[in-house]
Amino acid sequence: MNPMTAEQRRELQNVLGFAIAADPDAVFRAVGAFHRAGQIGADRAAVTRAAVGALSLAKRLLAIEEAYATVRTTIARLEIANARGHDDYNLRDLAAELERVGIDLKDDYDIADDLARAAESEGLL
Repeated sequence: MNPMTAEQRRELQNVLGFAIAADPDAVFRAVGAFHRAGQIGADRAAVTRAAVGALSLAKRLLAIEEAYATVRTTIARLEIANARGHDDYNLRDLAAELERVGIDLKDDYDIADDLARAAESEGLL
């Protein structure tokens, strides 16, 4: 998968303006609207709902692309600093940097901890 460039993200943001990003439930509603709009004999309202859903999905895509770019940039910055001997960053530093730039992994840590605990109790780790 090729990530969007910063220029593409800016252009998309300009097109989308103040459209609201789809929440998880809206993703399912939009996909359902696309499905209904694609059926033979779909009414105009179904097509309109699909078009509105597409805008909110595009806004969600843009938010995901922005977060993805932030993660990639943060990892690259820390790796280059390590490679040039400017510092010796570790995974805890990476986590702190990601949190600083707005990428909150606390829920992911909880899930990973639960999985690790389960694996330990089964003797897998």
